Amino acid sequence: MNIDFSHFISLIKKLAISFLIFSLCRLAFYIFNLSFFNDGFPFDAFYYGLRFDWVAISYLFAPFILLSILPFEFRKNSRYKTILKVFFHLANSAGLVFNLIDLGYYQFALKRTTADFFRFISSNDDTFKLLPQYLTDFWYAFLLLIIFIGLTEFLYRKSETYSKPKIKSIKNTGTQILFFILISALTAIGFRGGLQLKPLDIINAANNTSPQNVPLVLNTPFCIIKTVLNDQLPETEFFSPSDLTKIYSPILKINSEGQFKGKNVVLIILESFAKEHVGFFNNGNGYTPFLDSLLEESYAFTNAYSNGSKSIEALPAILAGIPPLMNTPYVISNYANNKIDALPAILKRNGYNTSFYHGGSNGTMGFNGFTKIAGIDDYFGMDEYPYKEKDYDGNWGIYDEPYLQYFSHQLRAKKEPFFSAIFTLSSHHPYSIPKKHENEFPKGVLDAHETIGYTDYALREFFNTTKKNNWFKNTLFVFTADHSSFSLNPIYGTLIGRFAIPIFIYDPSSTLKGIDTNYFQHCDITPTVLSLLGIDTKLVSFGLPPDKTSRYIVGFSRNTYYLMENDYLLLFDGENSTGLYDYSKDKMLADNLINNEQANIIKDKLEQKLKAIIQQHNNRLIENKLSISNIK
Repeated sequence: MNIDFSHFISLIKKLAISFLIFSLCRLAFYIFNLSFFNDGFPFDAFYYGLRFDWVAISYLFAPFILLSILPFEFRKNSRYKTILKVFFHLANSAGLVFNLIDLGYYQFALKRTTADFFRFISSNDDTFKLLPQYLTDFWYAFLLLIIFIGLTEFLYRKSETYSKPKIKSIKNTGTQILFFILISALTAIGFRGGLQLKPLDIINAANNTSPQNVPLVLNTPFCIIKTVLNDQLPETEFFSPSDLTKIYSPILKINSEGQFKGKNVVLIILESFAKEHVGFFNNGNGYTPFLDSLLEESYAFTNAYSNGSKSIEALPAILAGIPPLMNTPYVISNYANNKIDALPAILKRNGYNTSFYHGGSNGTMGFNGFTKIAGIDDYFGMDEYPYKEKDYDGNWGIYDEPYLQYFSHQLRAKKEPFFSAIFTLSSHHPYSIPKKHENEFPKGVLDAHETIGYTDYALREFFNTTKKNNWFKNTLFVFTADHSSFSLNPIYGTLIGRFAIPIFIYDPSSTLKGIDTNYFQHCDITPTVLSLLGIDTKLVSFGLPPDKTSRYIVGFSRNTYYLMENDYLLLFDGENSTGLYDYSKDKMLADNLINNEQANIIKDKLEQKLKAIIQQHNNRLIENKLSISNIK
């Protein structure tokens, strides 16, 4: 008697369709983000990516697979087949939507979307206000969604079999049961990504490709599934507690020798200002004539980097020296309510008035909640702005020019000494400027260029107004970008180049002036300001004060940790070092020295320090020891 394999062959074909669709999504992701992958066509990423697709498909299609392999004849019923088809398309469509999100979103986040994306949009009203604009700008993702769903339906119909019911037999029943066990086992193994000791995780993507191509190996459903299932940092034990503190400790002691005691501090955080946009750092080629002139009179850090790639990651690094070394931004993580040693809180203890201004919707990016934890007394968002009907940009919030004038007016009423921060917003997608200023600024090549020029003009007007105040010369103005943005120069498109930003301090009294070519990162801002002000304090911070010469840059990008120190850049996947580059000679990261025996000493030293930083970061977050007050 013949055994009927047609149904099982049909199932295999259908699952093959899902793998094909995932690979096509990977190809689309590669094409639409081509500027981030410049090593030639990444065949290895497409090959090894199939294993990560297996995990995602096992999870997404589990109901469809289970219903397809039940060892009963009713599977051949037409209504039952319709139910199976619905389950297949639901799983396929979910995979498509998640994968296609990153055709556009990756350009902003520099990583595959993870579970924090959903926490972010659920706590941020701006997402729904900006949705129509995103639909317009990234129309191609929705076109591909329709095309891929149509292709899936076409292939699904081709895979269907219409066999006549077979006469029941022990052999056929036994075969169906065996097939049920086999496919169930393969699906269970698929959940783990193989038979290895530990389930496949995001960090493993770096094992089989270059660090640059890690996002290509991954798929978005896999990243979401992994971060939904495990949002806890792992307790890390690279070193014993006694050895750890010898290698690296984030506990800092700031002395009272600063020459700017009692000065006010105004922190200006510039939305999406890449170093590439500022002419001062690029032989005059940029879109910031005012900032260029201000930089000539400032103390400028010419080798500065953001610690993160998103606005929501900036404030913890800038205000509290906490680098984003995990997939979930600190502000919306399980550790967001930890006690921290933040700059505003320390200044407040020393008699400072503290405030924060952002022209966006109140609550956006979790700014209002985090600033309270950081010790800021007064938060001002769009709700507090008196002329929002007139100056609203229709998307994010208040245009920079009127909001900076409002900020200047507000500062006049502050009791000295004060600390006040403002976060600009006009130089953010969708890059709109007031109609009265249209065609006034160079449009450049990228959409962001015109708005960079507009924000630069708004800053000029802010300073023209502000310098008339008596407190102006008694103030340190600290400038930084929250993160960089799109790049034309390939040097700014590498894993580390993408974090290059302007950071400088303007002192109207001209006491502080010059160039600092050493490394400088967001986390260094808090200890630097405290040191300049001569605030005698002890704190936990992953940054360094200005008297430290051995500076470093640390971060987490494309699911890879990185550390740059003494001209060398080390990449680390959480278990092994995957890249080592001499950045002084190799700005494009073309020559990986990881297997160079002569570079082993450098690699081992950097790896030891990076492991110690990761261990201090993870365990202090878990144990709530980010503040001196919580350390016994």
